[in-house]
Amino acid sequence: MSRLNIIFLILISVMMLALIWRQDFSGWGDREWHRCKESLFTQVIFNECTLIYNGEQEPA
Repeated sequence: MSRLNIIFLILISVMMLALIWRQDFSGWGDREWHRCKESLFTQVIFNECTLIYNGEQEPA
């Protein structure tokens, strides 16, 4: 493997670990766009958001 391939492999590994850490262990909860039933495209284009949790910000 060339030096460039090793650098890319390390960068991809670090990014994957950061994403897993963010999703599982950070405790930050859902992002704003994850709280809506509509897709992100629909939210951006039509400015619509129906909350998933019956009008509440967090699940009961």
